[in-house]
Amino acid sequence: MKKILAICAHPDDEVLGCGGTLLKHKKSKDQINIIFIFEGSSARFNNRGSLVVKKNIKKREKSAIQVAKKLKAKSIHFLNYGNLITDSDLKLKMTKEITDLIKKINPNIIYTHSSKDLNVDHRSCLESVLVATRPNNHLSLEKLLCFETPSSTEWSHNIFGNFNPTYFVNIDKFIKEKLNLLKYYNYELKKFPYPRSAENIIAQSKLAGSTCGFNHAERFEVIKIFE
Repeated sequence: MKKILAICAHPDDEVLGCGGTLLKHKKSKDQINIIFIFEGSSARFNNRGSLVVKKNIKKREKSAIQVAKKLKAKSIHFLNYGNLITDSDLKLKMTKEITDLIKKINPNIIYTHSSKDLNVDHRSCLESVLVATRPNNHLSLEKLLCFETPSSTEWSHNIFGNFNPTYFVNIDKFIKEKLNLLKYYNYELKKFPYPRSAENIIAQSKLAGSTCGFNHAERFEVIKIFE
């Protein structure tokens, strides 16, 4: 049994980025853990502390908990930092909290965001993960992999560099179940050709699969592999 940790900026990123792969880990009876760093709602509103924002945060947490139950996750953590934070002291606090959780879970495999994403929360998430997984922290880490996120990775227009996947996971048997998990976040989905549409999720998985001989795949950038 492997210990798996998905470290995501917002609820829904775990399904969009690596939902099929997590379902495959579930099938293999691996231990799944999930961390959400940001609450994913407040930046959309003028008044971050309003009742509407609080209701939106709770709605997203409820969806994430339902997904975690379907994945039979051992643990789920909501750090609930405000979206798009730039305060260095908060960033330091956030990184320490992530470091402590990683040490506690001691995962074999971590999935997180790519540095190529347009969303600053995604890039901030990766930066903290890289700090937390420095070799001197004596973890059991075997792989650190970055996933792509529809409407963030491709919308950066390569300003932060090209997403360069070299690790592919066959999700032929899990694509339908991935789409079912996304239904818990139906308020985040829109009609095609929006990137977060069922049609595009399928198209993306077919494109990834076609490069490695699968019908459907999820693809990742390799940051670290330890043998």
